[in-house]
Amino acid sequence: MLVFTEIEREFATGDRIQFTAGEKKLKVANRDFATIVKLEDGKMTVELDGKAKRRVTFDTEKFRQFDHGYALTSHSSQGLTAGRVLANIDTDSSRSLINSRLAYVAISRASEDARIYTNNAETLGQRLATNISKTAAVDFRPSSTTEQTREAVDAFRSNEPAKATELLQKQERVYEYANPDHRIAAVALDYTVRPDRAVVVAPNSAERKELTQLIRAELQAQGKISAESHSIPVLVEQKYSNPKLAASYSPGDQIHYRTGSPSIEGIPHDSAATVLSTNAKKNLLTIETRDGEQVSYNPIQLRQQTKQSTVYQEGELDLAVGERITFTRPDRENRIRSGDFATLEKVGDNNALTVRTDNGREVTLDAEKAKHIDYGYTVERAKRLSADRIVLTGDSAQLAEQQAALTKLNPKV
Repeated sequence: MLVFTEIEREFATGDRIQFTAGEKKLKVANRDFATIVKLEDGKMTVELDGKAKRRVTFDTEKFRQFDHGYALTSHSSQGLTAGRVLANIDTDSSRSLINSRLAYVAISRASEDARIYTNNAETLGQRLATNISKTAAVDFRPSSTTEQTREAVDAFRSNEPAKATELLQKQERVYEYANPDHRIAAVALDYTVRPDRAVVVAPNSAERKELTQLIRAELQAQGKISAESHSIPVLVEQKYSNPKLAASYSPGDQIHYRTGSPSIEGIPHDSAATVLSTNAKKNLLTIETRDGEQVSYNPIQLRQQTKQSTVYQEGELDLAVGERITFTRPDRENRIRSGDFATLEKVGDNNALTVRTDNGREVTLDAEKAKHIDYGYTVERAKRLSADRIVLTGDSAQLAEQQAALTKLNPKV
């Protein structure tokens, strides 16, 4: 959820602005920069940054999510590339604000010139390198041989985690960071150095989201994925703690039934329906099937149907050509399993996607099938992964919980 506060700003022709929210009709993304070229009758015409130099005009009373674009936080600079970057860094600020991650995010945006303005040049280097007791830098040297990697993976598969970890440490593949921020930045950098058929295993959902944002931003800055994004509607699976309670659901939820109740409730097998309303007191769900039929039922009474159903909510992904994606639902027609990876090659009409799976097949997904995808940079668990390079991140307890999944890794990774 985004929360905005209404304030006043003065703008003039030639001013730089930055959008603080996306607008589909204008094809403007959050954090896009532009220059004002015309102000007239309550409307603003701006020229967006980029090679195309596209101009858009909008009513400033109807669309007000923009601000001056002269200065921004290092967090907001993710994904941006500028000819010159001028960084204001106060070494007396909190250690959580001044560290190596700030240097990575902010200064690495510059393509031609980078300058730092600080209150203390003498201690600046030490503050930006603030890392960390018991830490090692990311090793960018050529990796160990495939045979050495397989030896460690085989140890995990043989249920010998201590031996496997020792092997990885000897190969300088284990990096310890006391500060989670530094670890996240290091993982993002490591991924983007060799992104082909790589995946990050991160048990924490907030970290997965941040890692995806950092990785995509850097890949776009490097030109490895297109700078032009397309907003694609997707379905996001919901993990309700008690799906037998009608109060768990919300109007608009889409329920996909593997096993229906065609004779009693009129719910076909292998079908989908949309939740229209819920009645917590009577524990009733009212749904509308794809055929337009309205059905009310108690999810406790349809125990089998409820147990074998999957609930989704509508969402959106900003996708660019070159993007790594993963499938969140099997597609028998295209021989795709849930969890398979692919690379986006084309965004067509009506949100159809052309992708190349990791086994080399080109597949076209219509708008309906394209709803069952997600970004393919991070996953929660190592289970059933097939990738050339796997990076695990998390605290020691979280990584220990991955042991069962690590024993099932493909020995060729």
